[in-house]
Amino acid sequence: MSKLILFGFIFLLVPLSNSFGATQTEVGDDVFIFVQTTVRNADGQLVVYLESTKFTDLNLSAVKSLLDSETSRGNDPVITIDGLQYQVIRRVQTQTFDTEDLVASTILSDNVDGKSVLVARFAHDGYPVIPGDTLESMWTFIRPVT
Repeated sequence: MSKLILFGFIFLLVPLSNSFGATQTEVGDDVFIFVQTTVRNADGQLVVYLESTKFTDLNLSAVKSLLDSETSRGNDPVITIDGLQYQVIRRVQTQTFDTEDLVASTILSDNVDGKSVLVARFAHDGYPVIPGDTLESMWTFIRPVT
């Protein structure tokens, strides 16, 4: 019986962040990704707020390609953290719904050679939307300056 209790206690000490297949990003990685999603109703009232640095799908080569393309505009600031320089790339996606739906993930995709490519996906429990609701996802990318 004591072995079973000890096993249960040890199991609780093991971080579960990766047990659901999520990829955690952190500042200092090749790229840190943070997404904030809000849904507001037609009156502008906040209905949903979600944020994450964990992604169920993360295509790092597509992320790099997208960021290289986006930063060619030259409008993204460079900041210094602990003496190291990082580029901050922030982009916003907006969608207004015209039908009732259930949204169960926040997705960033890119159009490559006329085809939609999944870049990153943040799965969550979901939220209902009705006509007139507006979704806004702010994607923040921080990557080291080389």
